[in-house]
Amino acid sequence: MQENRQRAEGRYAGPAVLVGGRSAPDCRQSTCTPASIDFHMRCLLLLLSCLLPAPGVLAEDGHRSNWIWNGASSGHHGVGWIADGVMLSPGALGAFVDTRVHMIGNRGVRALYQVFDSNPENRMGRCGAGREVHLHVYELTPTRSLERGAVLVSSCLQTLALASQNSGAPDSESDFSSVIWTKDGFTVEWWGDGLEGRATSHYALRNGRFGPAQP
Repeated sequence: MQENRQRAEGRYAGPAVLVGGRSAPDCRQSTCTPASIDFHMRCLLLLLSCLLPAPGVLAEDGHRSNWIWNGASSGHHGVGWIADGVMLSPGALGAFVDTRVHMIGNRGVRALYQVFDSNPENRMGRCGAGREVHLHVYELTPTRSLERGAVLVSSCLQTLALASQNSGAPDSESDFSSVIWTKDGFTVEWWGDGLEGRATSHYALRNGRFGPAQP
């Protein structure tokens, strides 16, 4: 009856909306109290927080993830986060793309960690479910990206891995923070006995290519 009377008088504003298990006050009428206005504002902020994009996932150390996965199964083999024309190698399952640009002297470079099956021809054999990861480094130029070298940084077949990949943290297998960039190249911190039994290896840019620096 009250609803019909409100319709006749032109004051009906529709049914009450349930928010949090109770009816929200109708603030389209001039009889709203400050408390009811505050209730509506809090509900509006809650709704906006659900609609807005969520911020990037933070790692345990508080930093956003620096590596984005680009899978070959997405229907193309280009890696657009670096530049047009950069392609995955044949047989690659995909790649983790470093979102940062590292400065080597006056050159900007970006890293691409390509992932391969260790033993695709024999899934039941040694490392049949293992992975090989190659770090490819590209120099960013105004016209295109130029590959300046590639290094094997993780291998089931060679029992090789980065220290950061064995930290025990969630998703540590995609943590490449043990590749540390310096002013002339990058240093790799290995897990256990690394390449040639060394704990670290340094690679420097010489004559346009990254290669092992002299110890």
